[in-house]
Amino acid sequence: KKCKKEKKQFPFRGTAFVVAAGNETGYAHHYRGSTALGTLSHQVELNVGESTRGFSMEFWAQNTAVYTIGFRSPSGEVIEGPALRNMEAATLSFLLEGTRITVYSRIVSNASGSQLIFLRFQDPFPGIWTLTITNLTDIPDSFHLWLPNRFFIPEDTYFLRPDPDTLITGPGNAHYPITVGAYDHTTGGIYIHSSRGFSRSGAIKPELAAPGVEIRGANSRSSIQTLTGTSAAAAHVAGAAAILLNWGILKGNDPYMNSSTVKTYLIRGASRNPALTYPNREFGYGTLNLYQAFLNLRI
Repeated sequence: KKCKKEKKQFPFRGTAFVVAAGNETGYAHHYRGSTALGTLSHQVELNVGESTRGFSMEFWAQNTAVYTIGFRSPSGEVIEGPALRNMEAATLSFLLEGTRITVYSRIVSNASGSQLIFLRFQDPFPGIWTLTITNLTDIPDSFHLWLPNRFFIPEDTYFLRPDPDTLITGPGNAHYPITVGAYDHTTGGIYIHSSRGFSRSGAIKPELAAPGVEIRGANSRSSIQTLTGTSAAAAHVAGAAAILLNWGILKGNDPYMNSSTVKTYLIRGASRNPALTYPNREFGYGTLNLYQAFLNLRI
């Protein structure tokens, strides 16, 4: 009975969730814009490459404004943004290019309360597409556009004026996991493609950075390979979390330890460069330092 009661009160006791931040920085897959009073429309330029056969895109309003999106093709054909009700979709056809764009609008997302517009481009004509983002309300607001992960879209499709931040990949934006960026342990510099924070809601992501450049390890064929990226960095933090859980759960020092407490211990123990301000978009609260985390436990 005691065990069942503890599981109900502490459902994630003995677990720690560690997630890689992603490797999206530098690929021009994120755009951020704003619509102030008096300038309620904003134009976004998107280069579509020759090798692109189709792709999707997500638009998110930052707060409570409602938007519509219109399109101008590389040949100059213009289609105004459709006025869609909640959870409606429309397919726009461009006669000259043979491109179809499906627009799905969710005016109020259940998770965040913000508007989501999902776009799907089929047979996109190569060249510069212009998206006209129009705010339909009198509420000044900002918005985000994201192209897919770099593994799901050719390199020659990108925003011409991208924003380098807010590139954490899911589920790294969730509150509960420990989200990890990657840095080069030989130079101390951030890995060039390590996804930068923060989250769209402003949450501090990543929380930590760990070694993630030219990391040697075994593969499934029992041979040595070299890995670079935030997944390698997350593996370091997962190992540190396991050591903390052993100290807390198995050795009885913190019998209700979970992902939140592990995260706090690691953040408190993180190494911080005095030349930088923390938390920041690259390193979060600092770099992994398990030894320092244990020293802080004795305070």
